[in-house]
Formats: sequence, C-alpha cells, structure tokens
Amino acid sequence: MNLRRIILVTVCSLPFSLSLSFAVGGISRADQPCQAYLDTSRGIDDEKNNCPITVGNFSIRGTFSSSNWQASFWAYEPAYYILHVKNKQNGNTVNLTGFNVTGTTSRPQYRFTDSERNVNYIITFRYSDPNTIRLEIYQNNRAIANELLVRESDKLIGGP
Repeated sequence: MNLRRIILVTVCSLPFSLSLSFAVGGISRADQPCQAYLDTSRGIDDEKNNCPITVGNFSIRGTFSSSNWQASFWAYEPAYYILHVKNKQNGNTVNLTGFNVTGTTSRPQYRFTDSERNVNYIITFRYSDPNTIRLEIYQNNRAIANELLVRESDKLIGGP
C-alpha cells in the first residue's frame, strides 16, 4: 500500500474513530443535563428521571457523614425526595422535601430550599461512587458548607 492511500484511509476514518471513542468513554453521557418530572398522564404518579438516586445496584439512599455534618437522603414516593441534615457541631437539624433535579448525568444534583431561612442545600453524587456525596449549603448565596460525606449506613435518620 502506498503512502498516499495510508494517509487517505487514516484521514477518512479519524472522525469515526473519535466519535466512537467519545460514545464508548461516556463523554457524550456526561454532557446530558439531568431531566426529571412527574408524569401523571396515565392516572398514576410516574417519575421520569434520567438521574435517579437508585438504579440497578447503585443507590445513594442512606446516611452519609463527615466530622461536621450528617445527612440522610431518600425518595419517599415518586418525585418526592426527603433530605435530613444534622449539624454535628451544634445539634441543629433540618428536614426538607422537594423535587429539583439539576446537574448532568455524570454528576446529578438534588436541590432543596429552606425558604424560611433562605438556605439552599445541594446533594451531588457520581454513579461511580455510591459511598460518597457532596453536601453544599448556601445562605443568602454565601457558602456555609461544601464537604464530602461518606456512607455511614443504609439506615435513615429523621425518616421512616
């Protein structure tokens, strides 16, 4: 095979090879935004969510903690999530509910708001690590916490 044919074959196959490597490597999946909503069109509450907290053997349902914070997170029913957070330094707790899913399919974020105190809580996770979540807390857009919490147990605090 002459050099001209080798170059032509290489140049023509490069775009296909690159697109295949992106798809196999999961890069295209990471670029998808989370989309979640409640579908009641069939007369039942059916959650449509491409960033679920439980899928196959993966689940972040449970209790996670650091030296400063303890958090339990779970779905009570379709499109109704509960977050229980405890400040381990002062013992204060908060229970929040909601269904605000953002982020991407590689780093989903579940957001909860305590409107009385103007505090936002964000739980971020990765499907590659079911034993770690990130807890972010903001009050009046000022960061109060941004910590990784590790799985303490599958049991829930502040819940059923």
